Amino acid sequence: MNSKLLAGGAVAIVAGAFLYSQSNTSINVELSQLQHVPADTPIFYGQLKPFPYAKYFELMPSAMKGGNDLTPVVAQLRTSGDPNALFIAALLEKYQTSLTSYDTFKSTWGFSDDSMGLFYSQGLMPIFRIKVGEQTALLNSIKESADEAGISYSDESSQGVTYTQFAITVDGIDDIHLIASAIDNWVTLTLSSPLTNEQDLRIALGVEKPVKSLADTDKLATLINTFSLDGNSVGYVDHQRIANALTGKENSRLHQMLKELLNKAQQGNALAAISTPECQDDIATIAAKWPATVSGTTKTRITTDYANFDVKAVLQSTDQDLLNTLQAVRGFVPKHTTGLDGQVLSVAYGVDVAKVMPLANTLTGAIKSAEFNCGPIVALQNEMQDVSTAGLAMMSGFANGVQGMSVSVQDAAFTIDDYQGPQIDKLDAIVTLSATDAHGLYSIAQGFVPPLANIKLPANGDAVLINEYIPSPVPLNFDIKMALKGNHIVIFTGDKSAQIADTLESQSVTKNGFVNMAFDVQKILLPLLDSVAATGQLSDEEMAELDSLRHQPVSVYFSTDITDNGINMESNVQITKE
Repeated sequence: MNSKLLAGGAVAIVAGAFLYSQSNTSINVELSQLQHVPADTPIFYGQLKPFPYAKYFELMPSAMKGGNDLTPVVAQLRTSGDPNALFIAALLEKYQTSLTSYDTFKSTWGFSDDSMGLFYSQGLMPIFRIKVGEQTALLNSIKESADEAGISYSDESSQGVTYTQFAITVDGIDDIHLIASAIDNWVTLTLSSPLTNEQDLRIALGVEKPVKSLADTDKLATLINTFSLDGNSVGYVDHQRIANALTGKENSRLHQMLKELLNKAQQGNALAAISTPECQDDIATIAAKWPATVSGTTKTRITTDYANFDVKAVLQSTDQDLLNTLQAVRGFVPKHTTGLDGQVLSVAYGVDVAKVMPLANTLTGAIKSAEFNCGPIVALQNEMQDVSTAGLAMMSGFANGVQGMSVSVQDAAFTIDDYQGPQIDKLDAIVTLSATDAHGLYSIAQGFVPPLANIKLPANGDAVLINEYIPSPVPLNFDIKMALKGNHIVIFTGDKSAQIADTLESQSVTKNGFVNMAFDVQKILLPLLDSVAATGQLSDEEMAELDSLRHQPVSVYFSTDITDNGINMESNVQITKE
């Protein structure tokens, strides 16, 4: 049983802690390494301020330190006999061993609390640059892994800069190399291929600066300002650069390498249909309305006892008419689902059902009526002519007035019965349905759902017991109640959820959100682990692995909303010392 893999997955959620600084919210971007980043890179991520690795390492659950999560993966890779697989296996094993302690991690990879990093590309050539405390450690770890795997490598130089190239074998493709170099405590990792030339390599190594660099623009500062980022980290995917490269509207290095790649694959005409002047213009127009996906931190704090940081990702749009239409569909999300508040988990959907049908009509109408000259897009338009929204009309008609729904679990406990299966011993949870006229909606629902016809909800908000009306394969050893709380129909059980239900009475239905989700890793795992352990069917080793999962002090909150800048996704991650 590789249950520790679950621990790895839980902590992977907070791997975004690479997005950190020392509470410096300045929007000035002065990192000198940006001079090496091509201004036309289609993708970019930058950890622009130092990350406190030592503090963060101490916050990691002990299950992640020196665990054997990767052992089965490593073993499988080793059985293949492929040099590339063996190379990866050796690196993964080194990484796993390095988690034993921070000193080991630091000595293996060279990271320090001054470490920063950049990821970008020269055309299709990926480039990763990271500032380390000791520049030989990372290179030595790669060389040792290559030696173990039988990967050949050699030291080369370009205009006085020494680098090591590792031969990577790929079926059908020759001359693939992993390139590694270190200058002034900045380590560069990249891949060379038949698609890259000497200038690409020089730019990747920092020997030659691009004609125009990211430092020559105000792009990062603008993104930080526009999307209210804190300046610790920022990343983007440039949809316009990618679109223009695909169509050939711009003769960029990305376009040139894509063209060469397709030619080598004997697919030289693969993009011909969208490379006409008409398609170049139409696709550029579409991309301009959705120019980029932007991400970065908005608030970050890491101490010796806890980490708390907010991360934002935005699918940027300049189509204000469309955004206004999407915003109209937003609905209501209850206050208890809008953050981390000790819940086991919560999910909320804010949707104005009455606006779904108009939105569908607007979107399909806009697609059908838009004037395009690009053949493939026109063909798609023709296919859209037969799209019907009749099904949505029926749904929205029935649920007219609904503004949102939510599920929130405050506490839960389970046992596993050998004969009856899982048993719910304790549950504190609430389900809400919010509407502009909850009383009227409930009256309509009574006509469609027979059990509801027998449940009379007092207008004063008093709750009624509904256990006898709930079909359940197992006995429900707790009271389940239902009530009308202002504009909200609620079903709940447990003291905490009863208190939440009472607070809904004063919450008016307003357009305040779209999708919210929150969960506490530890609170979710503990009842499940207790239930599994109670079966007595696990070995001592398996039980030990389960016990290691009990210490996952990680809480995560996600929200998705429609803003004036586009489709906005935010997350808040909290991790406390176990």
